[in-house]
Amino acid sequence: MNKEPIALYIFRFVLGAALLLFVAMLYWSNTLIETDLKIIRSDVTEIKEDIRQIKQESGKIRDDLVERESDHHTAKTALAQPFGNSQSDGTNLLSVDPFFTKIFPGILPKNFKPTGTFRRATIGKPHNLHPFSEWSHIAEWNDLCSVSAAKMLFGKYETMAPDMALKIEERKIGDTEASEFWIYLRDRVFWEPLNKSFFPGMNIAPFFLQKHQVTAEDFKFYFDAVMNPYVQEPGAIALRNYLGDIVEIRIIDKLTLVVRWKSEKIKEPDGKEQEKIKYIARQWTGNLKPLASFVYKYFPDGKKIVEDDSNPETYRTNSVWAQNFSQHWAKNVIPSCGPWLFNGMSEREIRFRRNPDFYEPLAATAENIVIAFKSSPDAIWQSFKTGELDSYAIQPDQLMELDEYLNSPYYISQADKKNSIERIDYPGRTYSYIGWNMAKPFFTSKKVRQAMTMAIDRQRIIAQNLNGTGKEITGTFYIHSDAYDSSIEPWPFDPLQAKNILEEEGWYDTTGTGVINKMIDGKKVPFEFSLTYYVKNPLAKAIGEYIATALKEIGVICNLNGVDIADLSAKFEEKNFDAIFLGWSLGTPPEDPRQLWYSTGAKEQGSSNAVGFADKEVDKIIDSLSYEYDREKRIALYRRFDAIIHEEQPYTFLYTPNTTFLYRSYLQNVFIPADRQDLIPGANVSEPDQNIFWIKKFE
Repeated sequence: MNKEPIALYIFRFVLGAALLLFVAMLYWSNTLIETDLKIIRSDVTEIKEDIRQIKQESGKIRDDLVERESDHHTAKTALAQPFGNSQSDGTNLLSVDPFFTKIFPGILPKNFKPTGTFRRATIGKPHNLHPFSEWSHIAEWNDLCSVSAAKMLFGKYETMAPDMALKIEERKIGDTEASEFWIYLRDRVFWEPLNKSFFPGMNIAPFFLQKHQVTAEDFKFYFDAVMNPYVQEPGAIALRNYLGDIVEIRIIDKLTLVVRWKSEKIKEPDGKEQEKIKYIARQWTGNLKPLASFVYKYFPDGKKIVEDDSNPETYRTNSVWAQNFSQHWAKNVIPSCGPWLFNGMSEREIRFRRNPDFYEPLAATAENIVIAFKSSPDAIWQSFKTGELDSYAIQPDQLMELDEYLNSPYYISQADKKNSIERIDYPGRTYSYIGWNMAKPFFTSKKVRQAMTMAIDRQRIIAQNLNGTGKEITGTFYIHSDAYDSSIEPWPFDPLQAKNILEEEGWYDTTGTGVINKMIDGKKVPFEFSLTYYVKNPLAKAIGEYIATALKEIGVICNLNGVDIADLSAKFEEKNFDAIFLGWSLGTPPEDPRQLWYSTGAKEQGSSNAVGFADKEVDKIIDSLSYEYDREKRIALYRRFDAIIHEEQPYTFLYTPNTTFLYRSYLQNVFIPADRQDLIPGANVSEPDQNIFWIKKFE
């Protein structure tokens, strides 16, 4: 047997000892590194907390400096002012909101830090995210990611607080009573760079991957896009009803713009004429938003859609740009400069993340928002029950299921884990209606439309389909608004009278089939029409089935036409329907019926006046409301308007639903501002504001 030299044994021993020592040192080094990393992480966390507190403190200081900074703007731009006939009285139309400067920070936990993810859901997936889409949800999502010149004081209608603008100053024009608005914008507010991953298969220029400042040019660009007649997006068409009387927007410098509204000579009761701008001019000046000019003026390679855009009216008049804008390469993203940043959209959901650099640190009170796309209200309800969603405005026909669920072992187990459900009820700012297309021969007569209403038992719909959680209405205004005339009695449910009215209008059953008919253009036409509704809404389907049954009793055949969102939108925009079952979400005071009821929209494709209503007296009332500043006189005009709409019945107004808002107990600050006069004296908003919710972590 061969023997190894002793030197080799010694070498192996030394080598083994060295390796052992090396491993020990490596472990000791890793332990030190890990300890150092923990210390560094702790230090970084403390630094982040210090930065957050500094931001909060700077926010308070910023509010104290609003007037000083805006005065600086005024002084700076006065020398550059190209118009010598505009006089400044130094009055700022914006008031600092005490809720966000004092009250809200006071009701939040000490050292509050936005955490967690708000999880919500909506029905259907939008086909794009165009800023002027017909989808109300897309408008809401764009608002999350954007700013406006001004915003409402929290919980109070018809007020104005600073937002992107630090100051809005109304100046008289010469010796007239007409005026214009000087808007002074914040500095150092930026559009977030576009995310290249949101454009698979597309090469976008580096230009889009950089931050760009939000400037006065973006606000003018928004107005020009709305007013371009070749832009046929429904949102733009609707906005023209409100912004169409702006004569011009001129840019003074990158942070200063001037908005001049058309004025009219209005005869006062004493016979004197007075030059006036519209009553809503102040509010809509504050509602102006920026549109991302660094995105929507360009092709993806960074070249301008309109090479020579030196003419200030280019984007207000150019048809080539408008066509490209409607089908823009970035229509599936939301350029962001607001409290929330667009964070992608898939087939299942749309995502937003908090903007850590936003000038109002409490404008976003969580880290993320995720909104799931569901196929129906039932699908949303199931997701809420399993805890996938934080909140849900439950449908009336699901309330019985709610009682069963709250008594189930499954829910009791959730509640034991501090995941219980809270509930708040309030009147919905919506209403549902049947719109009668007045261009169709069936519905040209107001008597026929009245008969349709009298044949439908609205109280039965509320009792059976809404479980009694709704209110029958007679007009287009919010039922708790001063504009709504509660003295008007609803048309009675009276099928016999409805049938008599139809006979007076020439509709008889001359064939013995039970279906009434009439000679129209020399042909015997049966009274048979289609009622279009959203097919994935089971409540709409159930109500539609009842209406079809009810109308059959008076000899009218109503065929239900359930369609998806895209087809529903197309039929509405093209006025390509007999009757349509829809609802409107109502805006905030002051109520302006122009969008729905002014005659210019009766034949305009894409207008909200889809039923084609036109009435000279209604037009005159709307015009008078536009320039009436006296509250009592405005109410009198609203009353007359309501009386005409009630008589004409372009809609069968069905109901305003009550909203039952369910939310998990970890959501905090869920309250109705009008009910908290202790916090917000004078508040008149009667629904909770999701912008102030926050997520509490239970230990």
